[in-house]
Amino acid sequence: MRLLALLFILLSPVFALEIAIESLQADFEQRIVDEKGKSILYRGTLWAQRPDAALWHYTEPVDKRIYVRRGEVIIIEPDLEQAVIRTLNEDIDLLAILARAKETGPERYEARYSTQTFDIQLKNGVIDTINYRDGFDNRVTITFSAQQQNEPIDPARFEATIPGDYDIIR
Repeated sequence: MRLLALLFILLSPVFALEIAIESLQADFEQRIVDEKGKSILYRGTLWAQRPDAALWHYTEPVDKRIYVRRGEVIIIEPDLEQAVIRTLNEDIDLLAILARAKETGPERYEARYSTQTFDIQLKNGVIDTINYRDGFDNRVTITFSAQQQNEPIDPARFEATIPGDYDIIR
């Protein structure tokens, strides 16, 4: 569940940058490298809309959809035929995260949350990468491509549909 909180936290700094991002759609690669140098690569697509809607659709190595909306997280895992529904922890202070993203150089920002620091890099004014260390001291890099900023996103995209035969874990 820690990964989910971090994903939501990661999404929040996107909107803290001093550029007017109301929505974002992008493909992403998320590489996680442990202390032994072993890595795993995830791929997918992100849709995000201010103030509080996001969908992280992982397509590789497994299909997984993580919906974040109005303080709730729904994780749908087709391979397991299950959905996990959680309320975001109250201790996640999104406004504080947004307020803390500071420019550290040309097209480079830093956001701090709790004991973690997120390095955010832009390319030509568009979000490019986010680097941080997770709660297990793994190095995480999320690289975005095919970014579309401030384009309309159908609100229905953020509505999770859980098949009736899936197990639901709360």
